[in-house]
Amino acid sequence: MYSFARKPVWLAGHALAGGLLVIFVIAGFWQLSRHNEVSDRNAAITERQDMQPLEAGRFFEAVADSESLDQLEYRTVILPVERFDWDENVLIRNRSLDGLPGCHIALPAAATSDDSAEPLGVLLVAGWLPQQTCEPQTGSEARVWATRLTEPSLVAGRIRLSQERGWLGPSDPDQGQLESLARTDVERIDEQTTLDLMPLYVEVVSATRSDGVRLALGRTLADGTPAPVPLRPPELNAGPHLGYTVQWFSFAAVAIVGYTLVLRHQARKGESEQIADD
Repeated sequence: MYSFARKPVWLAGHALAGGLLVIFVIAGFWQLSRHNEVSDRNAAITERQDMQPLEAGRFFEAVADSESLDQLEYRTVILPVERFDWDENVLIRNRSLDGLPGCHIALPAAATSDDSAEPLGVLLVAGWLPQQTCEPQTGSEARVWATRLTEPSLVAGRIRLSQERGWLGPSDPDQGQLESLARTDVERIDEQTTLDLMPLYVEVVSATRSDGVRLALGRTLADGTPAPVPLRPPELNAGPHLGYTVQWFSFAAVAIVGYTLVLRHQARKGESEQIADD
């Protein structure tokens, strides 16, 4: 009844169907693993955001232990900053906010603690700027921005790990003084700053002056000059991976059922033709 299935053309069909089935199953399990990774990441972010903020001394001590850096990401840290090096700021290109194009602005800062006699360098991401302020600011028509982070302040921020280039994506020159980068690469920025930077950066959330006045970060100045908008915490959605998992496993089920029906139809067709010949 199924002797036709041993013919070369059908053997090729078996191989093709089997290959597609394996691809569908592998893709389904890969998407399932991605879903689990995102869920674990979201749970870790939620847990770390709810932790007590780190004081400067504990933060510096934890950073010194390179094996614990991953455990610091997304935690809140409170840093007494005595100096903001705005003349060494760099722009991080192609960053959006509410669908609007723009950039992030990062700068070195000198942070202090009771456990350190000398200030330590920390890269701060002050916030997001609209695209018109991300171009080189030269000439009389240059668009400008302003900041309220200009004097010693107590800065609260979100700890983030330095970003690295993956398999794809734009790259930055290894040498030279760069005004902008494709990503927040602390190691590359450290090559062109006066301060020696720690191997991670901090996204500024809020700041309070030494006199207790809370700075209105992100609020446009009275003359309309934009100011860096503090970055929002990461979105904690599960993403599309679970839906893709169901999709790929559905493809696998359709392939199994569909190919089985094709074989049965061909077998019955061959049996009918044989009876007709008899």
